[in-house]
Amino acid sequence: MAETATLGVFAGMLVAGTAMSIPLVAILAAGLALFLAYGIRRRVRLPELLRAGASSMRSVASMLALFVVAGALAAAWRASGTIAAIVSWSSSLIQPSAAVLAAFLLCCLMSLLMGTAFGTAATMGVICMAVSHAMGANELATGGAVLAGCYFGDRCSPLSGSAILVSKLTGTSLYDNVRRMLRTGLVPFLVACVAYLAMGMQAKGGANAAGVAAALADKFSLSWLAILPAVLVVALSLAHVNVLVAMAASLGAACMVCVGVQGVSPAELPQLLVFGYHVADPAVAPLIDGGGVVSMANVTLVVAISSTYAGIFKKTGLLDGAVGLVTGFSRKSTPFIGVLATSVVSCMVACNQTLAIMLTDQLCRRTENNGSALALDLENSVVIVSPLVPWSISNVAVLSSVGAPALSIVTATFCYLLPLWTLAISVWQRRRPEFPDSRPAQLLGLTPADDVRRIRAAA
Repeated sequence: MAETATLGVFAGMLVAGTAMSIPLVAILAAGLALFLAYGIRRRVRLPELLRAGASSMRSVASMLALFVVAGALAAAWRASGTIAAIVSWSSSLIQPSAAVLAAFLLCCLMSLLMGTAFGTAATMGVICMAVSHAMGANELATGGAVLAGCYFGDRCSPLSGSAILVSKLTGTSLYDNVRRMLRTGLVPFLVACVAYLAMGMQAKGGANAAGVAAALADKFSLSWLAILPAVLVVALSLAHVNVLVAMAASLGAACMVCVGVQGVSPAELPQLLVFGYHVADPAVAPLIDGGGVVSMANVTLVVAISSTYAGIFKKTGLLDGAVGLVTGFSRKSTPFIGVLATSVVSCMVACNQTLAIMLTDQLCRRTENNGSALALDLENSVVIVSPLVPWSISNVAVLSSVGAPALSIVTATFCYLLPLWTLAISVWQRRRPEFPDSRPAQLLGLTPADDVRRIRAAA
């Protein structure tokens, strides 16, 4: 009873705090105090709880470093003319009506190459939002397209940390999982493309783009050297270089272009990288201003605080009583419905994708009869649902990086379509247990091992 009350209070804090525009950092800090109080009530000593929280925080150290580099990179790309050059050239190559669809497809491709939503947002996402602004496209639609595209590859890239984590937790083959994910995601992907093409029809036209391109040409030297930092990221991603190393290399190249091509003083670079890049020209400022390590400070604090929850949950056994409830619910409905419902709650409580995946896996291990089916369920639910939670770092980090409106969550079409599509398949499969044996099912990524009759037999 105490466990349910504690989680309910925390969920209420998140919802109410978000509605009242209370800073997420403050809400999560209050949540940390709540979970520590629960642990003390369970007679776990405070030093033990703090050590458990610190231990789980260390597991996201690389993610915190990524945020620092991403903030500096965003400023350096702006000052080096990288974004200006790509925006200027893109304005003559991409039709305004296709800008939203292009943003989705480019972010899908980049996230497949990099395997990370955050890295994609800090690179391709920033460019896509700038191009969208120049072309007069709907920023709300573009923000949702970028968010969805970032998590397209974050879900199914062989380099993705979430995909690797799911394969390890379920004891399955990463590449088998990737092949199945690509098949199950095909229909939602195609429908999302149609939706983004329709949203792009709202673009104002190319006149704005031409004016912005001229203003950028006056402010920056738009030579081929300006795009080297972006080319370097893509090349290193194709070579499967670690994303942090690739972004750091691009940062170094961008700094050299700043000094050697754009005339930025070396003495100005540290302040620029920390506090962001700003210009006085009102025609260029909305497109170029931003970035800097400081711009990622809030995101970094959110991850640091929320990452402590995993260790505290494990130490206090806060979630132990929920396993039986989840399993029973899954047997009465379908395994995926159980996983999806659990993932929504986990994403709301965890506030970051990694912890949400671990919590959902712990709670749902008995819902499926094999690890491969559970892996697919996790990838089609918690991994893609996490960015749809307004206070989740999966949402905040991406939208903050690219400067998209918070309401862009509404237009992250692919992130809604994939769970709904999988839900429809799971309901159909319950009514026709033999469906996984059919050819259409195999084309959709199912296998005979997904037969729900085996799950019922194992219950």
